[in-house]
Amino acid sequence: MGFFDAIKRMLPRPFLNNSMRNMTGFYKSIGEQIDSLQEAVIDGQNQLFIDTATWALPIYEAEFAIKLVDQSNAVARRNNVMAMSRGGLGATPLSITNVLKAYGYSTQLLEDFAGYTITIQFNDFRGVPPNLGDLQTLMTRFIPAHLLLKWKFIYTQHRELRSYTHAQMKSMTHDTLRTQLPKG
Repeated sequence: MGFFDAIKRMLPRPFLNNSMRNMTGFYKSIGEQIDSLQEAVIDGQNQLFIDTATWALPIYEAEFAIKLVDQSNAVARRNNVMAMSRGGLGATPLSITNVLKAYGYSTQLLEDFAGYTITIQFNDFRGVPPNLGDLQTLMTRFIPAHLLLKWKFIYTQHRELRSYTHAQMKSMTHDTLRTQLPKG
């Protein structure tokens, strides 16, 4: 309900009839301005939080010195900013896992101290994530330079496909079957 509708309910009926067109127009004009002001206030409030920011994302990205590698949409950019805001705790396994959680991935960190490597294994995403470039850029900022960063992806295995018939899988390509299970 707009501001004009609220005013209309409060005023006596004869006040906004045809003989008072000037007053009706005046209140409609004020109502539109107040409605747009309310929208602007709500939009401004949304920009204060990373989860709802839209036009303020470049400000957050500049604050955390984020340079986009992939052509990311707003959700991926928010995840990137959220990950950077969570990552100020150093390169502990917990902080790295929290950064990756901000992107929505369940991961396991495999540390090989003798080999100076850290492997990030994806647990819930099949194939290569679409924003891997951003993830690589982000992780190189957190992980110390003397450690080698490796990525481990999961794909569909043959044993997972045994329960499906050829008819269920014939509409899917080999590449699709690597990252998705047939429906049904």
